[in-house]
Amino acid sequence: MGAYHEIYVGQIQRTQGKVFLYIQDELPGADVKWFIEKYMRSDIRRLLDSANPKLAAKPAPELIHAFINRECGGEYQRGEEWWGFLPQWVGEIYSLYQWKYEVPSAQLIELLPLSDMERMYIPGHQMGWEAAVNKIHNVVLAKAAYTQ
Repeated sequence: MGAYHEIYVGQIQRTQGKVFLYIQDELPGADVKWFIEKYMRSDIRRLLDSANPKLAAKPAPELIHAFINRECGGEYQRGEEWWGFLPQWVGEIYSLYQWKYEVPSAQLIELLPLSDMERMYIPGHQMGWEAAVNKIHNVVLAKAAYTQ
C-alpha cells in the first residue's frame, strides 16, 4: 500500500508542509496559491511522488529555490499570501494523500483544488493527518459519484 516505501512518508510529508509554509519567507511577496499549484504540477514534485531519495533529503528552503530556478527560470509570481498554518496543512495533506492513494500530484491538485482545501482546513486541521486524509478521500469519492 502506498506510492513508495513508507519509510519516506513522514519526511516527505513534513518537508512539503514546510515548503508551503516557508514560501513567503524564501520568496517575499510570492503568490502562495500560484506557487502551490505550479509546484504540484512540477517535475520536482513528480519525482517526490516516487520518493526520489536525493530530493526527499533536501530541506524545504533548498526545494523552494530548486523549484523556482529549475521550473520557473528564477522568477515567481507576486500576489496573494495565505493565512496562518493553512499552507503547511495543505502541503502535508497533499503529500500524505498522494502517498496513500497513489494519485500523482499533478492530478491531485485538480482533484482537490486549493479552494476545496481552504474550506476543509477548519474542520480538518484538528483531526490528525490520517483522519483528515480519510475524510477528504470520502469527500472526493462522494463528489465523483455525484458527477457520474
